[in-house]
Amino acid sequence: MVKKLYNEKGKMEYLKTIPEKTRNVYKYALCRSFDTEEVVGKDLYHFTSEEIKDALINADHSTFNSIKLTFNVFEFYIDWAIKTGRVHSNINPARSINNDELKSYLNKKKVLFSKCEIAGMQKKMVNAQDKIILQLLFEGVNGHGHSEILNLTQSDIDWANCELILKDDKYGERKKVKVSEKCINLIKEAIEQTRYQNKNGSSIGNNPELPLIKNNYILRSATTKVQNYYRANKHIIYRRISTIAKFFGYQYLTAKNIEKSGMIAMAVGLYKQRNKLEAEELSMIAFQFGLKKVVVNGVEIFNISFLRDFINPDTIMDLYNIHIE
Repeated sequence: MVKKLYNEKGKMEYLKTIPEKTRNVYKYALCRSFDTEEVVGKDLYHFTSEEIKDALINADHSTFNSIKLTFNVFEFYIDWAIKTGRVHSNINPARSINNDELKSYLNKKKVLFSKCEIAGMQKKMVNAQDKIILQLLFEGVNGHGHSEILNLTQSDIDWANCELILKDDKYGERKKVKVSEKCINLIKEAIEQTRYQNKNGSSIGNNPELPLIKNNYILRSATTKVQNYYRANKHIIYRRISTIAKFFGYQYLTAKNIEKSGMIAMAVGLYKQRNKLEAEELSMIAFQFGLKKVVVNGVEIFNISFLRDFINPDTIMDLYNIHIE
């Protein structure tokens, strides 16, 4: 996205009226109208309601919170322009746009998900066995062929300290990894679950509900004609995520995108704690998510360059409404 202000002098006058702690957030939102302003050749405060809609669509938001924030800034900016006599009308066209319309302007190719969006899906999921897949991926548990998830047993869990010992089929055992209390609680629920509801409880087939195999693994298969008391295979994760994606209408809800979303969430948490998001913080994320090190000039370091492709100001602003430098 182009980070420019159309009619920069005028918009900077407005931004000076905004408290300094939120000024950058407002500035970022006003940058989102630049492309549309440049095309129609006029400032946002001269837009019709249809042009405001075009600007919101062109801004390519993927969450309701982010589009609502941008819309509110547009509305406040137009109010200021009316009050200061820049517009020869006392009617703000933004007020004709309602929340349902805003939702319709969201980018339908939803790829990344905020922590709240993941939690919102989990609240509507009936199987703890499915909830824990999302949570483990979101917190850095995955591995080659999803083997860190599939290998996880009850004996690998340090309940008191919220830590997991992870085993990767290809790379071997990983050091203990810290997870959230929520993750530990979902693991408990997944262990206690005895019956699995197909299609997130919406199945109308002959077997809408099946008993889960009893073993020491956290993730377990439902009983079918062929009994399998050993570890589940990676296809169970593909199938269950696919079912969740279809249920919620998220075509791009995949293991990789859930994992990336978790990396962004961790980045936001680190930024709030440290007020910076640099190589040190990105390396912490790389460790949590089990990324492999590379040798550069004889020194082993995490290859964090690709993290910056999606852990960046744009995605963080879109998912969390937080402005970072």
